[in-house]
Amino acid sequence: MSGEGWRHHVTSWWRARSIRQMVLMAGAVLLLVSGLFGGLRDAPAEAAVPLVVGKPHEAAPFTLTVERARWTSDLGEIAKTDRGRYLIVIVKVRTDADRSVDLSTLQEALALRGAKGIYAAMGGDKIVPSLEVTPSVYVLADGTPMSALPPGLTYELVYIWEQRGSEPVPERLKLASRSHTWRQSSLDEQMNWFDPTVDAVGTVPLIEAKP
Repeated sequence: MSGEGWRHHVTSWWRARSIRQMVLMAGAVLLLVSGLFGGLRDAPAEAAVPLVVGKPHEAAPFTLTVERARWTSDLGEIAKTDRGRYLIVIVKVRTDADRSVDLSTLQEALALRGAKGIYAAMGGDKIVPSLEVTPSVYVLADGTPMSALPPGLTYELVYIWEQRGSEPVPERLKLASRSHTWRQSSLDEQMNWFDPTVDAVGTVPLIEAKP
């Protein structure tokens, strides 16, 4: 092989080796992030089972039963808005764990998919993809904010998202339930519910709440 050919061969080999190293490093970073923060866990809709209104669905550590959906601009003592509306989903939730489950896990258990103009938080200004929004959760019976769910108990809860008024009122809401895994944290070695993963998708008719 000529000197020029040898240099070309070595250069090609070195570039290929560098590319392989970059791919491996990127994969290692992705695995590290996945281990620390739960990773990219949202499954595609076609991989999930149907989430059916009125039918209990096990999404660890809960059993969820989506009952109905309403919209309104007036939540009474909870909140009012003149810039749009609140999208409300009433869900019966039972805690199947043998210990209390924190609010953040409860909020992650139900997500809104594909809705436009959803604020990141009630009263906030930022619009984000609806799947990324953390809903507010209240107890239906008395309108109090929900906190940790004690083991074995069932609550009828209200999940709330705020939508800007320039968007048309949806005829149906597309919902996704997420299950969690009980495991040790990679950060502090504490046990908790991690890795929220979409396991069911369905729709529920949305109608206006009447006074």
